[in-house]
Amino acid sequence: MDGWLTQTRLRLKALFQRARLERDLEDELNFHLTKQEGKNRADGMEGAEARYAARRRLGNTAILKETNRDMWTFRWLDNFWQDIRFAARTLRKNPGFTIVAVLMLALGIGANTAIFSILHSVVFQPLPYPQPDRLVRIFSTRATPENYPVNGEDYFDWQSQSRTFSAMCLLTGPQRFNASGAGEPETVAVSRTQANFFSVIGVQPEYGPGFSVGQDRPGNNRVAVLSYGFSRRHFGVPDAAIGKTVNLNFEPYAVVGVMPPGFNYPESIDLWTPLEMTVDRLGHRGGYSYRVLARLKPGIAIPQAQADMTTIAKSLDEQYPITNKDLGARIVSLKELVTGDVRPQLFILFGAVTLVLLVACTNVANLLIARATGRQREIALRATLGAGRSRLVAQLLTESVLLSFAGAALGLAGAWCAVQFVQTAHTLPIPHQNPIRLDAMVLIFTTGLTVFVGILFGLAPAFGATRLNLSHELKSSAGSVAGASGWRLALRDALVVGEIAASLALLVGAGLLLRSFAQMRVADIGIRSQHILTASVVLPNTKYKTVPQRREFYNRLQDRLEHVPGVANAAISEQIPLEGSHTLGAKLEADLAKPEHAWLQVDANFVSRGYFQVFGIPFISGRDFTPQEIDRAAEAGRKNGEYWKSGATSTAPQPQLSTFAIINSAMARTLWPSQDPVGRVFMSGVQPVTVVGVVGNVKYGGIREPTQSEAYFPLAQGVDNIWYPGEISVRTSGATNSVFGGIRAAVSETDSELSLFNVRTIEDVVSTDMQDTTLQTVLLGSFATFGLILSSVGIYGLLAYLVTQRTHEIGIRVALGAQQSDILQIVVGRGLKLAFAGIGIGLVASFGLTRFLSRELFGVTTTDPLTFAGVSIVFILVALAACHIPARRAARVDPLIALRYE
Repeated sequence: MDGWLTQTRLRLKALFQRARLERDLEDELNFHLTKQEGKNRADGMEGAEARYAARRRLGNTAILKETNRDMWTFRWLDNFWQDIRFAARTLRKNPGFTIVAVLMLALGIGANTAIFSILHSVVFQPLPYPQPDRLVRIFSTRATPENYPVNGEDYFDWQSQSRTFSAMCLLTGPQRFNASGAGEPETVAVSRTQANFFSVIGVQPEYGPGFSVGQDRPGNNRVAVLSYGFSRRHFGVPDAAIGKTVNLNFEPYAVVGVMPPGFNYPESIDLWTPLEMTVDRLGHRGGYSYRVLARLKPGIAIPQAQADMTTIAKSLDEQYPITNKDLGARIVSLKELVTGDVRPQLFILFGAVTLVLLVACTNVANLLIARATGRQREIALRATLGAGRSRLVAQLLTESVLLSFAGAALGLAGAWCAVQFVQTAHTLPIPHQNPIRLDAMVLIFTTGLTVFVGILFGLAPAFGATRLNLSHELKSSAGSVAGASGWRLALRDALVVGEIAASLALLVGAGLLLRSFAQMRVADIGIRSQHILTASVVLPNTKYKTVPQRREFYNRLQDRLEHVPGVANAAISEQIPLEGSHTLGAKLEADLAKPEHAWLQVDANFVSRGYFQVFGIPFISGRDFTPQEIDRAAEAGRKNGEYWKSGATSTAPQPQLSTFAIINSAMARTLWPSQDPVGRVFMSGVQPVTVVGVVGNVKYGGIREPTQSEAYFPLAQGVDNIWYPGEISVRTSGATNSVFGGIRAAVSETDSELSLFNVRTIEDVVSTDMQDTTLQTVLLGSFATFGLILSSVGIYGLLAYLVTQRTHEIGIRVALGAQQSDILQIVVGRGLKLAFAGIGIGLVASFGLTRFLSRELFGVTTTDPLTFAGVSIVFILVALAACHIPARRAARVDPLIALRYE
């Protein structure tokens, strides 16, 4: 053992002293040679004879050197470095082959690296918070499977009665505010939170103390914590922001903290401010607007917490049957919530880039097989000189792995650019809780993938190239391909069929997404989307404190909007289509005492006059609100707030709170099937609501989402809701963007201190809703196109090789009377056989693979016959195009030249 360790140390030392050891070895051999030569001279030999005899006695110096080197070097390492140097020289001598192979591998490896880096950040890494597995979100639920926001009053009961959480906090999603007082004014995303938010999530501000206990009480909540990016933009140095003031909607907020770089919860937030944690401010039971973040106690699992919350929800159901009937609570892991929607999309893309890499590998393998044909004589000569088959395979595999590493180096550069784009492009539908970057794990993945890929595409060509008849190969000419064996053609056929099958599966997936994209573009969302411009405006609470003030502002603004040149109709609302809405419970008065009749979850929107005309929503029956109904609804909204603030507990209908609504046909069919709802009444909590009209269904949750029951109330009833900005919508008689200046002027004339944000056309809103489908379609379509090009190159390369190999045979056929059409049929027939085999295998694979796309599709099934047929036809046409040049070359073979071939 000691001897082995000593020998190992000497060999390791020799790695860094190779030149000195070589000199010592040479000196020692010369010493022995000189000594023996001197002895021979002493015995009477002449000079030349003595030197010759000394050399003969010493033996083969080359063998002696190799024997000594084996004692102080690692032979396998020497062989490895020799193979690398030889492979580098060989690839450098064939720049055309090397460049093509490296580019194909670079795209495949680079795409895999980029997608894996996103997967690693979003899916595999834990959220960047302490003990992230204990963080959960809690939702309200009804009888339907959807998750709903939470009511403030319910939250207080959850917080006081739960026994499985160490902490809970209430917060809002991103809300748009006007920010000023720190650099240039801008519209920012603000999340209002309970003061314990940062302690619950486990991340404290990097600068400043953050929120303190009690700063979510009335009068103490004019403080703000800034994101790192916002502080850099507006104050330059983040710690310089502490103690400064930021105006949000013209209200001053003292900066008490700056978050660390990268902190991004809820999502894309610029500032956090404390909520006013009172029932009056948060709202009484019946309205649902908030999010709940909670941290489980140590040792508590989600099922235990779920059982606890279910018990609390049942208790509240019994105490408050009007608002909380059938109202449950659902707990979802924060990690699952953050990544749930994007996880399947990322795995689909990862599968797609894996197929792209396989297609690239098969093409490179085909190139290596073709290249090995021209190296048969070289390999045969090396085998004759004593190289074993394993040594030859190792040499050829070294070339393929070196080629793979060259592709990986170029691919990493492309992946870095792609990752930088994804990291900075916050509009992409990808969570950014963890930074997306090429870290150590991604580099390990890329290194392993590179080695695997190099061996994958190099193994079969290497073993095939060393299966040689040495006598035959040495007697053949260096450039001959006539002796190419049948296994090589069979292998190339199999590789081409495989890449066609993989490319077809990619193209089918891209085709289905493209069809979904087209279906979504023309989907009926219930409105006429042309010539509609929307914008948002926020009313500051300090200036518009009362409901009459806010209502007067909106009335004056709408009057001015309607007189803007080019505006045909104008309206103001809380929500616009495809951008969500808040919910309320609805039930017929006759069903209030029937527990088996659950509350219908209804989406609610508050709209001004002209809303239905702006969006082209048709009236099926009834009419729009009258001015008198709007006034009565405003009064009902005021009384409703006072009723709940008074602490009333009665569950009986309150006629003094009655109001009016226009409902959609989905809600009409649910509550009054086969009846005209106009003039009928439904209950929203204890508030009677009279239906004055029925309109067509409009999608508010998203194009993919099913149509929900919707109730429209007069805007005058909901102007006290400070959480929603006013959404201005106008229908234009000409070019949509031409009226923007007039709208801005109308807002400025109404209040010169206010500004517009989120200025978009409805087509922009539709495009935003389709963003994830658009991204997937572009990426998968690009990968599929690359696969299609490589497949056509593979068919072309194989047929060109085949024509070259069979030139002699073709010449004989032509000499015996074969026509050009016969030769064309042979070559094209061979290409189409491969294409049909690949298409058949690819179609079978596609039927299994496309089921993973089912969640991403809209208006098309995973087995859509039009897509499958269209993709198959595309591949047949591409195969015919790839066959064209080799076939024409074969048809033009001169029989005299061909018969002299070889």
